[in-house]
Amino acid sequence: MIRVTVIDDTRIIKSVSDIENDGILMAWAQENEKSPGHCIFSKEGEIFSIVDRDDVFELLVRATLNYLDLQGVKKGFCKNEALSGGLKRLGFTEKDGICEVDITTFFKPCCSHK
Repeated sequence: MIRVTVIDDTRIIKSVSDIENDGILMAWAQENEKSPGHCIFSKEGEIFSIVDRDDVFELLVRATLNYLDLQGVKKGFCKNEALSGGLKRLGFTEKDGICEVDITTFFKPCCSHK
């Protein structure tokens, strides 16, 4: 089973990313001793990069947005054009080169069960 942990230790984050930003975090996926990927993002909701080594893109985005939601952040967004295709498949919309999603509606069910 893959587990995702949010890490705020800048030394660890800088070991895999060169992004300079206060409030930078990393959603680190791990399965046993192997890491299938990670997502670098900010406390404000910006997704900077995603490294996907084993088809964990959606898992990393969902874990990131879930963390942000629990912190009270209402909008997730990304300016990294290389990620826009995958993000749009998950429900992000793109305007002026920025993909964004309302986190509150992202986690709402698409239909009701009666």
